[in-house]
Amino acid sequence: MKEQSDQEGIDFDLPDNDPAINERLKSDPEFRREFAEHWLLVAALEETLGQKESNDQTPSLDAASGVSNSQPNRRADVILRYGGWLVAALVVLGLFVFGADWREEAETGSQVSFTSLARASFFGELTPAIGSTADLKRDYSLVAGSVELSFPDGATTIVEAPAVFRVEANDWLALDVGSCSVHAPPGAEGFRVDTPNSRVIDRGTRFVVNVSEFSETEVQVVEGAADIYPESEEAEKVHLTDGSGRRVGNKGLVPVNFSADSYRRQVPDRIISFEATRGADGKARELSQVTVQRDGLIREYQAGDLIPIELLSFTPDSSSPSLNVFGDKNLPERRATLIEDMLLNGGIINPGGSARPLQQEFDYRTTPGFAIRFARPVRNGPGPDVVFFEVQNPMNPSDGDAFHVGPLEWEPGKRFHTVRRYDLMMTSAEALLITERYIHYADHQIRSPEDLETAAYSAKISPLNTRALAVGIDLSDLGYED
Repeated sequence: MKEQSDQEGIDFDLPDNDPAINERLKSDPEFRREFAEHWLLVAALEETLGQKESNDQTPSLDAASGVSNSQPNRRADVILRYGGWLVAALVVLGLFVFGADWREEAETGSQVSFTSLARASFFGELTPAIGSTADLKRDYSLVAGSVELSFPDGATTIVEAPAVFRVEANDWLALDVGSCSVHAPPGAEGFRVDTPNSRVIDRGTRFVVNVSEFSETEVQVVEGAADIYPESEEAEKVHLTDGSGRRVGNKGLVPVNFSADSYRRQVPDRIISFEATRGADGKARELSQVTVQRDGLIREYQAGDLIPIELLSFTPDSSSPSLNVFGDKNLPERRATLIEDMLLNGGIINPGGSARPLQQEFDYRTTPGFAIRFARPVRNGPGPDVVFFEVQNPMNPSDGDAFHVGPLEWEPGKRFHTVRRYDLMMTSAEALLITERYIHYADHQIRSPEDLETAAYSAKISPLNTRALAVGIDLSDLGYED
């Protein structure tokens, strides 16, 4: 049969022998909408993967990021970017058709939430939103960063990539590979961590579990006590107290040298989220608040509390295009305002830089890139001291464009720091969609801040959905003392 979706002009074919599905499609608009979206996604990916592209690509310098990149075969790039999504779309489609009741039961039964995510990326799926519920009995493949899970009895776990884990129940985590730090305060005794060859039961403690790719399990107790139950029926449980550890592997249960360094009491300091006013389309327009973890503490900064900046220099390299600014349809009278104000839909495009960070004295007025000065001194405290926003579209690296940052004045002990992965990436739920923006093309290559102000521009609305990515910069990484 052929059904018409709620999306105008879109049809999809269904097998005639699925009356239950057909009936639900007729009676349930939300199911029909979701079914259509996933059907369209599969069709679009199949069409994209079927396109033929040339293999002849050469390395080039990414002027926007200042980092050397080689462009792979486009077809391979599409497969890498979307292959996992094709599988995910088919899996979700399968859940709609074959397992909707199971999915609803799993979602309502879980009381475990993602309370912190630090530069976390999952294989083949978007990063869960902070505060969202973890599905029960579902494999999560953490390929980068770390996540914190909170359980209803008060237990918390921090899982570090690379790792594969499952929430089996509201007091039970399964770790197939990777590292997991557990804190089970009073009231959470009995919290359980399963590995491929053992079961670890908390007895009121802090402990860390590491599972190798060969399924060897190492347990170290930092505080309190824990019991290890090897999967072998012949082996008896081992009771560990603080300052002790064991490895479960091919040689049975053997002692290991204790080291508390592997235990994580918190996820790394970072930019957690931000808020913004909304444009007419409901998408983010002007920054209003930033939430940051500094020295383990969550802090909120209103936009008015942030220290503003001033553009000092704007120097392109030889490969920089004439495309230099973006913002509203009408540019502000002073174009440098685009990078100095709080509007997220306006900015200046990085004019390029070196593939490697500078290691010697330099003059920022002639070095490719742009230089800024803060309106008042910035205090170097624990964690991020500066927040950097970038507007990114889906065609750019999902982790964010890499860049180098360094002090304007070169002094002994100072250094450049390279940012290669943002705190809030394209896959982060907290990276907000940006309201309508126009790309402004200069009539020639911009060479200086003065040139930026006097050039003639032509505007064209950007057709791509873009998100605001964010990363925190710790001034200690540039060699500044506290």
